[in-house]
Parts: sequence; C-alpha cells; structure tokens
Amino acid sequence: MKAIALFSGGKDSTYALYIAMQQGFEIERLVTIFPRERDSYMYHIPAIERTRYQAEAMDIPQDIYKIGDSPRELKEVLKNYKVDAVVSGAIASNYQKTRIDGVCTSLNLLSYAPLWGKNQRTLLEDMLLAGFKIMLVSVSAYGLDESFLGKILDYKLLTRLLALEDKYSINLSGEGGEYETYVLDAPFFKKRVKVESFVPVWNGSRGYVKLRNIKFVSKKRN
Repeated sequence: MKAIALFSGGKDSTYALYIAMQQGFEIERLVTIFPRERDSYMYHIPAIERTRYQAEAMDIPQDIYKIGDSPRELKEVLKNYKVDAVVSGAIASNYQKTRIDGVCTSLNLLSYAPLWGKNQRTLLEDMLLAGFKIMLVSVSAYGLDESFLGKILDYKLLTRLLALEDKYSINLSGEGGEYETYVLDAPFFKKRVKVESFVPVWNGSRGYVKLRNIKFVSKKRN
C-alpha cells in the first residue's frame, strides 16, 4: 500500500512512520507542514525547518508546505498525491485526528494512525527500546523548566516526566503542547543526525532551542 507520512520531525510522527514501514506501507514522501499560525493546534513548530536533515537521514523525499490549521488547506495539499494512505502520529488529540480523518475520507484515502489510543508510557518506553534518540526542543507547561531544553529522552528523563504527570497532570507524550521533540536517530535512519550545538531561548515560562551546526554521522552495519 502506497502512503505519504505527515512528518513534523518529532517522536510521534517518526515512530508512526517506523511502524507503518514495519506493517508494509510503501512511503512515497514525507509531507511536512510549516504552520502559518504561531500557536497551531494541528502542527508541530519547533525545529520544523530542520526536518530536511531527518529526511536526508531517512533517504525519503520530502515536501514542505506553509498552511493554516483549516482542513480545507490540508485537503489542498493531500489531493496532490496519488497514494492509498496517509500516516500520522496522532495519539490522543481528537482535534488533530478528526480533521485528518475527515480530509482523508473526502479524498478516499486511508487515515492510518498506529499510535492512536495507545498507552503513552508504553509508547515512550517502546521508542527507547527501539533505539530512538529524541531531543526535547521546546517546553511549555508548569513543571517543565529551562533545564529540560535540549535534553535527550532516556529512562531517567522519562521518570521525571512521569513525576510531573502525577503532580501537574501534564500529558506524558506532550500532546497538549507541554513539550516537543526532534528525532536524531531511529532504526530506519540511514545515518544519524548530530546536533553539535544549540541555543536555548527562554521567556520565563516557556522556551525552545535553536539547533545549530547539524551534521550527519554514519551508522556502522554488521
């Protein structure tokens, strides 16, 4: 089954892509949306301009569009592709999933969201077990301070997030915008993405990182 993948550069869209490939979907292209609105409810924003490095690391062609949150605008994008399915990384956001589903239905496309409704702790643990290397590139929730910016998600950091989930009821996967991520490596990457430096930007209650000096590192094959 031929598909395109809605790809933001974050952990969820990347893991959904990984699962789709394991399920036999033939990924024709990555479709990345650069949201017109500063506070988009549909699309990932931090590090979106750096997704081209990930696309090269995957060796999958990428198209980038700048649109708003309107389903009509997404439909104008997706109608250009002669595929069978659209892969997305929605987990718990009905706002996001219902809009993608509606657009896909109107175009007679399968909307495939393999992470939908899954236990969020299990998903994060599965990503780590699979060998995903994930960087936090923005935080915007009580309890998530500047120290989280640029951190790599590991079991120690996951424990901190679980504690914040218990204390402040944050969404563990960041589905409410609590934090956003950038994937540096995954099992299907042909080469690793290396961020040699970054600049944190903090305004007192939320912040993000500007990624600098991005390079590729070859992956040894057995």
